[in-house]
Amino acid sequence: MTNTPLQTQPGDPNAMQFDFGANWADYIAKNFSEERVRISQQHLLNFLKLTDLNGKTFLDVGCGSGLHSLAAWRAGAERVISFDLDGNSVTTTQKLHAFSGSPENWQILQGSVLDANFLATLPKADIVYSWGVLHHTGAMWQAVENAAGLLHDESVFYIALYSKDMYVDPPAEYWLTVKRRYNSANPLMKRWMVWCYAWDETIKRSLKKRKNPFKYILEYKKSRGMSYWHDVKDWLGGYPMDFAGNQETVAFAKQRLNLELLNIKAGEGNTEYLFAKPGAQNYWVQVMRGTVLVNLDKPFTALNGHAWRVDLSDWAESLGDPLKFMLYENGLPVGWPNAPRYAIEQWGKGRYRIEDNGLIFSATDNSDPNQAGKTYSFRTDFI
Repeated sequence: MTNTPLQTQPGDPNAMQFDFGANWADYIAKNFSEERVRISQQHLLNFLKLTDLNGKTFLDVGCGSGLHSLAAWRAGAERVISFDLDGNSVTTTQKLHAFSGSPENWQILQGSVLDANFLATLPKADIVYSWGVLHHTGAMWQAVENAAGLLHDESVFYIALYSKDMYVDPPAEYWLTVKRRYNSANPLMKRWMVWCYAWDETIKRSLKKRKNPFKYILEYKKSRGMSYWHDVKDWLGGYPMDFAGNQETVAFAKQRLNLELLNIKAGEGNTEYLFAKPGAQNYWVQVMRGTVLVNLDKPFTALNGHAWRVDLSDWAESLGDPLKFMLYENGLPVGWPNAPRYAIEQWGKGRYRIEDNGLIFSATDNSDPNQAGKTYSFRTDFI
């Protein structure tokens, strides 16, 4: 959601590019607050399952607004390195750096995740972070691989990519057409498209659910400290653009990068992933120490579409917060809690929910979960 480090050629459709840096500069100028830093910091730590970043180095690949780099520094990171190809993003991050007293342990650079020579100048980091960036490079999988090259043996790799599994109605191809149209439009038409999106995707949907859409917009900052209107512009304009299936990303990380999935959070536009090298002796060992996964016994009961059910009556007292429930498939977290029942039935892909003391779920590949070779387990305390 920040930079576009692709060098394009004349006639290349990817030559159409959104001005990410200008959008983030405007966001910081109009919306920066201590509250947003705090929210961003809390989101970062919650997903990493840490209380602080003391003693850890943090590398922000595609720093954009600089807000998340600042959040990492405020969380106690021993060293923060931020880089982005976009000059406006670099300047905006430098402003937050200056606002923070120009700390010597926070370095800001201009460079591309697709530039091997630039990456070779960077040190390995304990936490390599890239939120909503790599899918905007025009070479997503190469960008993911290059960013993973900044890991050492005990690092964690925290990335977020637009989910192909989430954008199904309308599909990803529809949104690519919208993005091209937005980037070709004049300023007045762009403003009209922003308002049309807000009406169709937020206001009408909220009203159908008998919810207050304006409360949602005003409270949007609770999601990583971001701004609704700037995120809408980023979404409509963000181009070039790739989408990645959740399990497609997990498989790529394992097969191409030799990385194991530690944590995943799906159900929004970007799916968040946390990876590490097999056998890494990092802080995650402590996070999982003493964890007990409860095995789910087959057979599972078939429902409509891709949905299956298993009774959890024996665990009813532990099912209070559905967002703390983590389903595991073959030992790996699935991370798509509290999905609507209709979405589980219609699209599946690992969506699940707790309903009437039972688990309604789908296999990540939409196959029969009763088949040989598939195992399922859960924990109820995964905050």
